[in-house]
Amino acid sequence: MQKASYSTRAYVQKTGQVMIRVRWNSRKNEVGFSVGYTIDPLKWDSTKQLVKANTTHQINGKNIYAREINKSICNFLSCIEDVFTEYSLHNTIPTTSELKELVNEKLGRFKKDEPEENKVKTLKDIFSDFLHLRPKEGNWGDQIRHKYNQMWNQLCSCDSEITLETLNVPKMHELVAWYVRNDYCNRTIQKQFRIVKSFLRWASRHGYSLQSGVLEFKPNLKVIPRTVTFLKYKELMHFMEYEFPEDKEYLSKARDMFCFMAFTSLRYSDLAALKPSNLIDGCLDFCTEKTDDKLHIVLNEHAMKILDKYAWYKGETLFPVPSNQKLNDYLKEAAKMAGLNRKITQVYFKGSVRYEDTYEFWEQISCHDARRTFVCCSLALGIPPSVVMSCTGHSDYESMKPYIEVADETQKMEMDKWNSHQYKSEIISRMDKMNSEQLKTLFDYVKGIA
Repeated sequence: MQKASYSTRAYVQKTGQVMIRVRWNSRKNEVGFSVGYTIDPLKWDSTKQLVKANTTHQINGKNIYAREINKSICNFLSCIEDVFTEYSLHNTIPTTSELKELVNEKLGRFKKDEPEENKVKTLKDIFSDFLHLRPKEGNWGDQIRHKYNQMWNQLCSCDSEITLETLNVPKMHELVAWYVRNDYCNRTIQKQFRIVKSFLRWASRHGYSLQSGVLEFKPNLKVIPRTVTFLKYKELMHFMEYEFPEDKEYLSKARDMFCFMAFTSLRYSDLAALKPSNLIDGCLDFCTEKTDDKLHIVLNEHAMKILDKYAWYKGETLFPVPSNQKLNDYLKEAAKMAGLNRKITQVYFKGSVRYEDTYEFWEQISCHDARRTFVCCSLALGIPPSVVMSCTGHSDYESMKPYIEVADETQKMEMDKWNSHQYKSEIISRMDKMNSEQLKTLFDYVKGIA
């Protein structure tokens, strides 16, 4: 076997396009591959030939993380290596066209030199390829796959004969109208279009031609941000200390699981996966289930109190955590009994019609409210956003912005400074008007209660 000598280099063009150049046969042959991403050149590490770690990139209106782009680069390099290895087994060297064709084939891209009858793929075929390849690229779970299947069913319900050629801007308007007719709220429609365009961007990166304006299309719908639900500090402490009846012990456990998440910022998936080995010297060290972020969280006294309460549990995990659905059901019952009945109003639109729903907090409480509670209470207590983000794993301000905007207790505490200053000014003004005897009386009174 003769080993083919070749070199690869990943780089970024001035336009920001991420490229991979391959040279072989004494540099006589050269091929350039576009990875399919355009980034800020300042976020490129030319030494490592990768996107700088922990950076976020705005691509077609969507946040793309460095790890996703770097994974795509590594996929290219792996496929290029496989092609040269296969040719080396036969003591031959690939031509430029052969390298392009085989690398694109291994990546699942469209092969331009295939026979005509094999060239044309239906939109359903492309979507099947997407569901086969994309989960491997992004390490998807079943929930993400379900969202894309749901999107595909909706697209086919709108037009059962949809094709890549007919999926144009007018068809996108038809899809908007279909969602409105089927009673979807505008916020959900907007979310579904993000999923549609995520699939179409993948198709574009893999060599399929899209109709003009499709990726830039935005539904012209009025959308009001959803009211983010969380427990205020006093509500959290009340819930933590509430005594449930002895025959409702399962509610006490559900409350404890919620409060532990609220004191640590954990998601349900991370709470359920916590092992005793993740607890080190009063801190949690673990990798998140959703994003694989490595987190180090110092436990406060409230979290430690819950840990001590469950020291009796000797399972493989740190806590006896019920299923997500059961825990959410128990939380609603527990929150209702504890009197968490603050009114929450959600305003939303369906098409051009405005709706307003009002309910009590316990009716909508879920596990994820605990994570929001951690962020909002931490900010209200004066903990810097950078410290909060180190606990939650948020990579930038934008991703945590929805939580920050609802921390109205923080605003109240800051605005109270005006009131404090007003009180101090009033006290000083009154003291200036006192005579010596009155000041002595005041001094003796303050000394007596100190």
